[in-house]
Amino acid sequence: MLAVPTACPFCSCGCGFHLLAREGQLSGVAPSQTHPVSGGQLCARGWSAHEAALWGDRLRQPLLQRNGKQEPVSWDEALDCVAVRLKQLLAAGKPVGVLGSARATNEENYLAGKFARVGLGTNNLGFSYYSICAPLLAGVEEVCGTPAATLRLNDIASSQVILLIEGDLAETHPRAAGSVLQAVENGAHLITIGCRETQMARVASLHLQTAPGDEYEVIHELSAAVADLGQGRPSVSIRNDAGQQDLEQHFGSLACLQAAEWITRAERAAFLIPPTCGEENRQWKTAAAFTALAAITGHLNRPGSGVLPLLARSNARGACETAVVHNRLPGFERLDDSRSRQRLEDLWGKKLPSAPGWDAEMLLQSVSGLVVVADDPPSVMPIGQKAMTALGRLEFMVVLDAFATPTARIAHALLPISSFAETEGTFTNMEGRVQKLRPATNAPGEARPGWQVLAELCARFDAAASYDSAADVLREIGQAAPQYVGIEQRLAKAGWSGALLEDSAKQKLRIPPAETIAFASLRSAERPHLLALDPAFDWGSDPLVFFSPTLSRDFRSQRKAFPNGFVEIAQEDADELQVRSGRRVRLTSVQGAATVPALVRDDLNHGQLIVPFVFRDHVSNVLGSDSVTAVRIERA
Repeated sequence: MLAVPTACPFCSCGCGFHLLAREGQLSGVAPSQTHPVSGGQLCARGWSAHEAALWGDRLRQPLLQRNGKQEPVSWDEALDCVAVRLKQLLAAGKPVGVLGSARATNEENYLAGKFARVGLGTNNLGFSYYSICAPLLAGVEEVCGTPAATLRLNDIASSQVILLIEGDLAETHPRAAGSVLQAVENGAHLITIGCRETQMARVASLHLQTAPGDEYEVIHELSAAVADLGQGRPSVSIRNDAGQQDLEQHFGSLACLQAAEWITRAERAAFLIPPTCGEENRQWKTAAAFTALAAITGHLNRPGSGVLPLLARSNARGACETAVVHNRLPGFERLDDSRSRQRLEDLWGKKLPSAPGWDAEMLLQSVSGLVVVADDPPSVMPIGQKAMTALGRLEFMVVLDAFATPTARIAHALLPISSFAETEGTFTNMEGRVQKLRPATNAPGEARPGWQVLAELCARFDAAASYDSAADVLREIGQAAPQYVGIEQRLAKAGWSGALLEDSAKQKLRIPPAETIAFASLRSAERPHLLALDPAFDWGSDPLVFFSPTLSRDFRSQRKAFPNGFVEIAQEDADELQVRSGRRVRLTSVQGAATVPALVRDDLNHGQLIVPFVFRDHVSNVLGSDSVTAVRIERA
């Protein structure tokens, strides 16, 4: 029995475990008692991490589409075809682009970015999950000067106060949720903000329930309460043009004052924030105000305290820092930063494109040719099946993946790569811990490591790519991204625990100036309800879950029970409409209308409607391009 230490490929907590293999075949997972994040514990996803690689629909040989059918070819033929087709598009003046992924390794994402900028000469570069987490990262960066976390996961359990904007932490980040529960058992005050009573909210000292997308108002009220206590100054002031009831009537001034007192008196406080819903400007203002609240109470530059952006996927932070982003360079440096550009041009030996490219969603709508590295836009992007429609219009698309995802099935060229269980590389978790992936078995068929395939593509475009191993790529990342300097040596010294990136944010705090932000109410007499898209990541569509017999059961059952999706409604609304779970309701907004089944919940407030991310396509006519909108709900 072979036991190989590696990092979990699911959420961005970055747990560690041992992949077990017998006679060259994966056989299971064993927790590591000494790993600094997981400490011998694993969630259900972690325990089943080997299943998709073992039993999933794996890609085993290069395929080229001919006469509408993907046919096997040799590696040389496939790579030559990709190079020829992309060069033809460039010669014709047609735009091309590259998508990396939050489930690809740092090495794969770095080479994807290098291939785009040096090989293709474009900043049309992104990854699907960035469209969800970008406002959150921008808000944290507004205050800290960097979007990086200022809190370590191990700090949570010893916190005296935890302020959590709650999606459903127990589902999205089980290891972080375990640390929160440990802190509560130790006497910490847990304060949750959210639109429903989740598992974390039920054990909270205070739960401040709000309408979807209205977290900003609660944070402002807390900032005002801090100012009243004489411990700081509010970062913003707010007015509501629609004249909503005073916030004290919604949450109670005493509750906010109590929360503010706990936060200001605490020696150690943890601030946890996931992506929220609402229009983009509101989301990043919420994240900025949340981070500013930590700053004005002294918890950004205090050991054991800080802000932790709750990114969903295993290498979302690594994808940002290796710069598969249209307006950033490695290290998440700004594209217009002359020193960063010069450093990269010296390293890569070529002049880089200076104009910002299209982000991931715009890229799908605008390019003629696309390279996709371990990403599946229709499953990840908020635009859902509109992404699949856009992919179907491309003149040429090449996909590098280990699994037969919906995107892979329509590719003009398909290049099979190793899964996390079969490759070398690194992930960077949400706290900044860089960890090694180690292969426990060989990739099936002719599949190759993703970094190797990308290096061969770079070579065909004269992009200076001579690498003998993933370690060579990581060494170059250390030259390209400032926070990764010497990362190979640091990993060798740290061993199993991984290397923590230095926290540079604490030296760059910036409290936003006082300002008045007007957020008009979306509701009206004609449309008195709020419909919100739940921003929590849909794990059921991730190939590591979808192709896992154990993990996919609940998701498949939900989709089978609700083939037309559903909208969650409050019990009070259900009583008024005289509907039960499963009965269809009609939703009407200014954008359009849809009829979907209702799922009645007793933890939602009257007038609040939630659609799970997986069912977003069923209400796309109602939401339009928004994630929150006012609707009228009627019995269908």
